[in-house]
Amino acid sequence: METQLIPYYDNLPDFLKAVKSIDSTNRCFGIFPFEQFGGPGEVIPPFRSSTYVAALVTQGSGTIHLDGVPYEVKPGTLYFLRPWTVRAIHKQDQWYGSVLMFTPEFVAKRSVLSDPMREYPFYRKGAQPLIHITPDEVAELYHQFELIDKESAHPDRPKADRLDLTYHLLQALLIKSRQIYRQTLSAIEYSQPVSLVERFQSLLQMYYLPDPNQETPILLTVHEAADRLHIHPHYLSDILKKYTGKTALQHIRERTVFEAQNLMRNTDLTVAEVGYRLRFEDPSNFTKFFKSITGMTPRAYREQLFAVAA
Repeated sequence: METQLIPYYDNLPDFLKAVKSIDSTNRCFGIFPFEQFGGPGEVIPPFRSSTYVAALVTQGSGTIHLDGVPYEVKPGTLYFLRPWTVRAIHKQDQWYGSVLMFTPEFVAKRSVLSDPMREYPFYRKGAQPLIHITPDEVAELYHQFELIDKESAHPDRPKADRLDLTYHLLQALLIKSRQIYRQTLSAIEYSQPVSLVERFQSLLQMYYLPDPNQETPILLTVHEAADRLHIHPHYLSDILKKYTGKTALQHIRERTVFEAQNLMRNTDLTVAEVGYRLRFEDPSNFTKFFKSITGMTPRAYREQLFAVAA
């Protein structure tokens, strides 16, 4: 196994070529049938991508893991992904439907809003990323996906016109999805404290993104997070505890373990090297920390992985 972090892709062509040998010249937008991404039993290992995703599974079942959390996929599944979310997919049988990918730049250069994706609750950090919708809703949204697919590849339109039409049809899809999403989740209100939760979780995720300018990640502390959010550390932890059931320190510790598990699952780094990469100077302290969160030592965790794979 090659020693590397979870792969991440800065543009669509790199991702598509790496995952499914699909050639694409558009770096900012793409729409594809799920059948183009493999068949029953397919497993796509963890990766990060710079793209937003909107996807509708009309048939098929399986599991999608987002930042380590499993979500069930079945017929009538609508899901949305933010850039840089750690994604992994396991298909139990053939998926049908459409998956649409676009970069923040694709939307930003055509929108008058400073933060256009803020309009859509499913793209906010910490939001429920996946819902199951009714057959009528599936039919309505699938038709919108078909329109986008048709216009994005229209042979008789100039490229600039195709992209502008695609953008506006995408907005229509997201607006329709927003209504369905809110109805499904009882129109959740996003108050100021919840916005604070989202900003903290975004900050936490960004600290673990690969940075070519640093050999090891700079880990987040509660005080540094509070400073960046311009609030008191105690208030930050109180809000997180109220809305998520966990304090700021618990979130940071669990995210650190999640990154450690990713390193042990996807690289040949030794347990000590994983600990060093996550800024544990003493391997024994890393082992104690890991066991306190997971209930097993890093070595036992890796041996369990080998046993499952055997």
